[in-house]
Amino acid sequence: PFQHRGEWNDLSSKPADEDFDSMIEKFDEVYWNPSLMNGAIPICHTGCALRIWLVVTGDQAGHLWHDGRADYSGITPITREDGSPLTFSRWYAEWLDFCLR
Repeated sequence: PFQHRGEWNDLSSKPADEDFDSMIEKFDEVYWNPSLMNGAIPICHTGCALRIWLVVTGDQAGHLWHDGRADYSGITPITREDGSPLTFSRWYAEWLDFCLR
């Protein structure tokens, strides 16, 4: 199942500039670990390696999450203006409505 319940952004292993060459491999193992997105599939590329993922397993199933690790903003749930989680069906319906206008 998808493991996240709230925002995730573990920058604790981010290398300092002077240690970059020696620490980048360790950082990549933690920050870019593919298992962080287990239970979700990418459905939309928003540019510069930023993606929207649809959770398909666990208690977050049907909800959308933003993967902003490419700009070090982490993995965050996508919410509506009222703070409720954005579901795939709502996201898709709003996109279709926008396209038809």
